[in-house]
Amino acid sequence: MDAHLGEGGYWLVDATVPRCCVVGAERLEADHNGLSVVDVEIRGGLIASVVPAGAGREARARGVPVVSLEGGMCWPTMADLHTHIDKSHTCERTRNPAGTLSGADKSTERDSKLWDMDDVCRRMEFSLRCAYAHGTSALRTHLINLTPKQIDLTWAAFARLKKKWASRVELQGVSLSLLSFFRDLEQATALADLVQREGGVLGAAVCCGELGGSEKDDYTTCNSDRDMLLDRIFTLASERNLDLDFHVDENGNEGAKGLRYVAQKTIEHGYQGRVVCGHCCSLAYQPPEELKKTLQAAHDAQITVVSLPLVNEWTQDRSPPEHCRTPRWRGITTLKELMAAGVSTALSSDNARDQFYEYGDLDMMEVFTQSVRMGHLDRPSMGDWPCSITSVPAAAMGLKDHGRIAVGRPANLVLFRARRFSELLSRGQHDRIVIRDGRPVRAALPDYRDLDTLVGQDSKPLTNGYTRPARADVSLKLWKVRQCQDAHINSELRWSAVHTGVAVGLFAVAVLASYRTTKMMW
Repeated sequence: MDAHLGEGGYWLVDATVPRCCVVGAERLEADHNGLSVVDVEIRGGLIASVVPAGAGREARARGVPVVSLEGGMCWPTMADLHTHIDKSHTCERTRNPAGTLSGADKSTERDSKLWDMDDVCRRMEFSLRCAYAHGTSALRTHLINLTPKQIDLTWAAFARLKKKWASRVELQGVSLSLLSFFRDLEQATALADLVQREGGVLGAAVCCGELGGSEKDDYTTCNSDRDMLLDRIFTLASERNLDLDFHVDENGNEGAKGLRYVAQKTIEHGYQGRVVCGHCCSLAYQPPEELKKTLQAAHDAQITVVSLPLVNEWTQDRSPPEHCRTPRWRGITTLKELMAAGVSTALSSDNARDQFYEYGDLDMMEVFTQSVRMGHLDRPSMGDWPCSITSVPAAAMGLKDHGRIAVGRPANLVLFRARRFSELLSRGQHDRIVIRDGRPVRAALPDYRDLDTLVGQDSKPLTNGYTRPARADVSLKLWKVRQCQDAHINSELRWSAVHTGVAVGLFAVAVLASYRTTKMMW
């Protein structure tokens, strides 16, 4: 199938697209949620045309394969701007008993003692496999850079996986250090040099943590020398032509104003449009006038703010277990106010199954769904919010070929059976179809059992004293069969036409038939 798909071209007709994700969409009519129905021509792995629905049906008369989505949604592949895949999938190995932000820092430090090249690479690659299967084509990960060992290890693993995954996921790396790390000019310079060699992004945490913004925090707030440290970071980046990506204000403290500090330095150093700031939770606690000043500064500095709702909801306003108190706020930043102020605003996964968040699968559609619910982003209209997981993060990463449906760009798309947002956000969309360079991908989600030798679950006794035995061959085979089903690979659709060299027209007929099934099996 893959060998022939797209060589002669085909059309996706009756496709519902978020108009904000389509380049040159001014001519398209849209409903109250910004959705348009279009026909998309794909030829040679590229998008050849995007036209109002109906025009593409004429292609059938010319013998060109046509696949009707029957109103199903068609999105560009997604970009995950802020992740931590070096820490991913460690929550079972080293738990965060309290579930708090400070507890996450302590338990991550304990777990990092278990890291080696094999451990980090396997966990990072597991995360990339998840993201790829869900329809992500670009991902930026922060790498813990607090000690020389961490710096060497995480960047070496990153370099290996960046090369290996180059054709599937555009991978970017950010050095994650505390602001106080930059007091040592020699080590700061060495880190900046390494980031430059690896084609990465320079980063730091500013006014973060539970004490962020207070005099007690001499690690990320650094009141006595904050200006000097920020100047040093911008200078190191400017000298090496590096973009910047900060963790800021990851707390509910009114005194945490890291976003404003970074915005001011961005303007002073002429770095507009090259800075990303993640979290920004404390904006929700700023008095109206203070919030207005910060939003204006972020706008003037052309900063992209990336919100991490799933993780911040999990850690923020969490009380110690012995207090047993329900959180009083959602932990997310002022999403609507940022958008209204003209600040580029993205949504992202952040952590996945680590000490900062025990859940998550690097599924950007899950991130979007939960963000809409938590932030009430559906009123008055969904509007441009689909861009928060597509074109906005892609632009912040400097990737013009990602996150947009545009003529002349690669046909990297995600197809959903859902036709409206009420359908899209009501179910998990596990039957989505990911198209890369015009061809459907057959990437199944990896089995968590693949990580058992790293997290040690096979050897742990169950509560009744029974110890889990090694996997039985039959059991494993049953799981593999189910995995194939979940990957939408139906034995009836193995496309004998490919093996016999039949033209791509048969592909379109088979796709149309399969698309009409409930599970849309390819």
